[in-house]
Amino acid sequence: MSGKHFIHYAPACLAFLLLGSPAVAHDADLGGPYSHRNVPATITKIESGLMYLEMQGASGKKVSPRWVSVKKAERMGLHQAKVGDEVIATVDESNVLLDIHDPSRPIHRHRVVVGTLAYADPFWEVAEVFTSEGLESFSVDALAGSKLGPLKEGALVRAELDEANVMIDIHPYHRQREQSGISRNMRPRAHASR
Repeated sequence: MSGKHFIHYAPACLAFLLLGSPAVAHDADLGGPYSHRNVPATITKIESGLMYLEMQGASGKKVSPRWVSVKKAERMGLHQAKVGDEVIATVDESNVLLDIHDPSRPIHRHRVVVGTLAYADPFWEVAEVFTSEGLESFSVDALAGSKLGPLKEGALVRAELDEANVMIDIHPYHRQREQSGISRNMRPRAHASR
């Protein structure tokens, strides 16, 4: 590129970086572990490999029923679950059910990892993230897989892992969030406990 072209395009590039990027970065950081909620739920039905949950919203009103596979429930320690049992459901910023827990056991031994997305399986079953510990490979929960689609390899990401070390959520990560005070005193670091 000649000096003449550089001088012509440099102001436009600088304007985009200064004005466009912060808004995009902020929007991307609104989701993730900081916006997850724990909601009381009751198991209403177990059939065909699925566990149906009735949940209460923030105002105490019942929200649309959710379901989770019995296999995932067992992975979360609900081995002898039955209809009528109370559980704690974790939902994301879109009210998607991410995780369930037995209320009598300690919950949320989740980890948050921050790093560079090194690989995402085209079938969204495996993702590799290069963290401060090196290259780590994680199984991906079926519901989290769809969030891998828009992410490109090489992107800085923040991923949440459940107790079984399965990726249950992933979002673009921008250091701006940490500096803006949005983090609710829970700044994500590689292998930080929640």
